Amino acid sequence: MKTIIIAGGTGFLGQVLKDHFTKQNYTVFILSRHPKSENEIYWNGTELGNWTKHLENADALINLAGKSVDCRYTDKNKKAIYNSRIDTTNLLGLAVNLCDNPPKYWLNSSTATIYKGSLDRPNTEKTGIIGDDFSMNIAKSWEQTFNAITTPKTKKVILRTSIVLGKKVAQ
Repeated sequence: MKTIIIAGGTGFLGQVLKDHFTKQNYTVFILSRHPKSENEIYWNGTELGNWTKHLENADALINLAGKSVDCRYTDKNKKAIYNSRIDTTNLLGLAVNLCDNPPKYWLNSSTATIYKGSLDRPNTEKTGIIGDDFSMNIAKSWEQTFNAITTPKTKKVILRTSIVLGKKVAQ
């Protein structure tokens, strides 16, 4: 059975990925604080639990978890944005490393907002200039946390996405 686990997969992007991989005959499990369907498994993003057993022999783990940045940047929200990314990434790293047969791949969300704005050149991994503001520092911390986790049996990939547009409304 081909299996993909998506942490924080109840949002727009997670649902698009779930639909895509389901059509490719993968079994997709969503890690969610509020499971509502058979394929959604409870996790709180802060503790190991029964959800970890689904990582065994999975083809991929995709981490999209994190508080939405669609909010006012109060001190409370800034802390929640930071913690929701760093803590879940560390927790998933621990869970992956506790597996006898961990996922083959771990794709961890990040953001293209890591780069300074530019109108005269593309921002790529080779040419992009990493910036220094709240959002950019969140991205840097998130990627540093992810890169610091050693996963000898799991290939890791950072997904630097920007605004994701689509036709469907997130449920």
